[in-house]
Amino acid sequence: MADHAASEKPATDSATSSVGPGSETVPCTMRELLLYFLRLGTFGFGGPIALAGYMQRDLVEQRRWISKQDYVEGLALAQLAPGPLAAQLAIYLGWVRGRVLGATLVSLAFIAPSLLMVLAISALYVAYGGLAWMQGVFY
Repeated sequence: MADHAASEKPATDSATSSVGPGSETVPCTMRELLLYFLRLGTFGFGGPIALAGYMQRDLVEQRRWISKQDYVEGLALAQLAPGPLAAQLAIYLGWVRGRVLGATLVSLAFIAPSLLMVLAISALYVAYGGLAWMQGVFY
């Protein structure tokens, strides 16, 4: 019976670790977090659900910078509030790691690439909008 109990102990430990891989977080610097969100805001593709999935995979499961509980709470709050889901989740995760300063900086890092892309496309359209090929691109 002691052997049976001893053999169950590792199974319980491995089950616990597989259930909550994000329960223990690894420290990260604000710079690392900002660079992550800058890269995700620049190259992230697939819409808000895909971006939220990338955040879970990268920040919770792989890097363990955010706990699973914090991620789930942030996702629930982002889904309840009106507005862009991925941006709200990113801002919440920034708040978790750095409170007001973290939320502010993460929001800038995540949203600025899209803003700059829209401004660049707008400038191109204003400059070359009269050309047939440019009208075709926007059509």
